[in-house]
Amino acid sequence: MSEVLSRPNVTRYDLAPTDALDLLRTLARTLPTVDLEVEVRDPDDAPVVAAAVAGRADAIVTGDTDLLDDEDLREWLADREVRVLSPRELLDELGG
Repeated sequence: MSEVLSRPNVTRYDLAPTDALDLLRTLARTLPTVDLEVEVRDPDDAPVVAAAVAGRADAIVTGDTDLLDDEDLREWLADREVRVLSPRELLDELGG
């Protein structure tokens, strides 16, 4: 957490790490939980998948092959109307 809070795109907001943690603790109580009924190859990807489902995302755009190549995961997400796209696939869809 401290590594993320020290990134330039976060520090530019001049938010003290303790204030950020207090905010996250407050918000965490209101966030929906999603039970992943599918195994995710990389456990670090589970929060991304859960957030996409909870937020009713149209797609997860990623270069991560653990997400792109996992057919079981892609099928499970498709049942929830969430696609997994590579950046190139998204650009192709957008006509770029």
